[in-house]
Amino acid sequence: MKMINNIKLSDGFRRSFFRQVLLPLVAILLLTFTGAGMALFLGISLTNNEARQQQQRMIEASFSQSLSEHLRQLRSLSRWAPLAQHLEQTQTDVRWLDNNIGQWLFEMFDHQIVMVLDKQNRVLRMWRDGQAISPESESQLVQDVLLSALVQKPAHPDQVDYVQSGNRAAALAVGDIQRDSQPGEHFRLISLKFLDDRFLAGLAERNQLQGLHFSDGTPRPGTVARYLIISQQGEPVGYLNWIPSRPGAQMLRAIGPSTGIAVLVITLLCIYMARRLWTSSLNLSQSMLKLGASEAQAQHLAFHDVLTGLPNRALVEDRLTQALALASRHEQRVALILIDLDRFKTINDTHGHHAGDELIVAVAHRLNNLVRASDTVGRLGGDEFIVVMSDVDNIGQVQALAQRIITELGKPFTLFGSEVWSGASIGLALAPKDGLDRLELMRKADIALYEAKSSGRGKYRQFERAMDESLRTRQIIAADLRAALQNYTGLAVWYQPLMDINGQQVVGVEALLRWNHLERGIIAPGEFIAIAEETGLIIPLGEWVLREACKTQQRFPGLVVAVNISPVQFRTTGFVQRVVDIVQQAGGNPGCIELEITEGVLIEDEREARAIIIALREAGFRIALDDFGTGYSSLNYLSTFPVDKIKIDRSFTQSLGVAANSVAIIESVVKLGHAMGLTVTAEGVETEGQMSALADAGCNQLQGFLFSQAVPVEQLAGIMQ
Repeated sequence: MKMINNIKLSDGFRRSFFRQVLLPLVAILLLTFTGAGMALFLGISLTNNEARQQQQRMIEASFSQSLSEHLRQLRSLSRWAPLAQHLEQTQTDVRWLDNNIGQWLFEMFDHQIVMVLDKQNRVLRMWRDGQAISPESESQLVQDVLLSALVQKPAHPDQVDYVQSGNRAAALAVGDIQRDSQPGEHFRLISLKFLDDRFLAGLAERNQLQGLHFSDGTPRPGTVARYLIISQQGEPVGYLNWIPSRPGAQMLRAIGPSTGIAVLVITLLCIYMARRLWTSSLNLSQSMLKLGASEAQAQHLAFHDVLTGLPNRALVEDRLTQALALASRHEQRVALILIDLDRFKTINDTHGHHAGDELIVAVAHRLNNLVRASDTVGRLGGDEFIVVMSDVDNIGQVQALAQRIITELGKPFTLFGSEVWSGASIGLALAPKDGLDRLELMRKADIALYEAKSSGRGKYRQFERAMDESLRTRQIIAADLRAALQNYTGLAVWYQPLMDINGQQVVGVEALLRWNHLERGIIAPGEFIAIAEETGLIIPLGEWVLREACKTQQRFPGLVVAVNISPVQFRTTGFVQRVVDIVQQAGGNPGCIELEITEGVLIEDEREARAIIIALREAGFRIALDDFGTGYSSLNYLSTFPVDKIKIDRSFTQSLGVAANSVAIIESVVKLGHAMGLTVTAEGVETEGQMSALADAGCNQLQGFLFSQAVPVEQLAGIMQ
């Protein structure tokens, strides 16, 4: 009976346990496993999809950055002034081109194909892997490049895009070889980087991609992730295929064993699963946060300057477009401010690129502190910045900001323990007054910036219609001057005598350039010399004047011939050796050649300028400081720079008899010059009274219309008799 009861109790317990514990537990476990399984499956799918999309975004960002870097590398040469000067020479030094273009771009940046096109888009020189090759050896590639839209119909001077030649795809960069303000036809520099195995290997390593390869159609088995490369013309170039990463599978392998153990150990299943689900959820959340952060970082890098963190050109143009659209709808005004640093290249060359980068960052900080929260400060590249002011009340508000920027950027910057001065020039354009089109507004602001630079830098200029016409006139004169330099048509060197203090004997002459234009007639030097300096034409022009001066000096032995040196010439690399070579080749006597320099060549870099002057004097040349007294620190220059002569500016001569203290000023300058053992020459002498006053002051030499205007070399002999 007891046994029967035990059997009944056992059966009842089993049924009760099964009904009250096992069934609910099994139901809970089934529901838990089902829910967990579904959640796990969705998490794996979402993680895998997100990883694949992230890889594609990283590839897109890498390609965009690669194109930008490719173009920046090309610009390092296309905007290198010595390259443009070298190509403009009659005899091109191919060895120099090989070393400084093809070999340099390959060794520094791995540019595999490099070409230089002449002004008719013909291949002037071509390199493959740094070695010069014949264009015929890559005829198909050359034909594809020359027929590409970037070469045939360029939208901008410098461009980059993808092209396909045969079964090969490549990144193609095209850059105009010219100075910023040089118009007309010009040489072009072309560079290609093939999307070959070496390129893809680097891309795969940077982005941790497996099985990355390029195809123009069907991908390899297993490479289900792909990215279509499209050129800026909208044409497909090819596909990038790779094996997508599967972080979800890794997660499954990690929790699989623990899930199996949990099935076997039922008593610890709930605790273990709760802990495991918590850990998995936490890890998944962290992964999603990291993926989101990576995406935000990629988005930020795509629209912000890496060095300063400011909005880049793309983001600034987008905000400017939006601001112009709002201004059009709500009758608001938008101001565009273009900022260009004045001495950035000098600082970069003198203190190094690291100092240049630090200067750019410091300028960005100062600009951010000057603008309103609603304004946009961006960096266009190099030393160019831009400010977009939306909802402007009046032009005075814009002008006030421009002046604050000039004042703030004119203050010294401390870079690596040294103080440097930069300064800035600014161009302004205002919408809707100057237009509502983004490109037109930027063009006009750029013209205003050009005017600010031309008028002496450290200023701001607002766009005016006359500036557009003035720019066109300057471009025409520059083109005509370039044509005249081909055979020096209409160009001549005239000479103005320098007299002794009695005005009776010629002690020297000053070589002065004259231009008789075939259509415009006589063009004043003040009009075309500045244009020649802006375009770099002053270098061959100045060298020609020096050669002509040497011929005149040979024609009149013992006669001192003064030649003006442009600041652009003075700062040219190898200037001293070039001057020495020209005088030697022309048969001139350095002891009878007097080089006249102005304060402009000294103020940029005193240390370098002093070294150049010392080298010129050691070569036998005489140095004269022209327009003395017009600079704020001219007296300091006399103690710093070893010159032989100072020329008192004509403004002081003209003030004799007009300004009460003019005689005292000239006497002070003369006494100072004599105390330092210098010859003192007065310019602009036009009356007998001025000559008498200058003689009483103790000047050594006189120059001016009282004695003679500048005359052709044929008339010089008559004046000297």
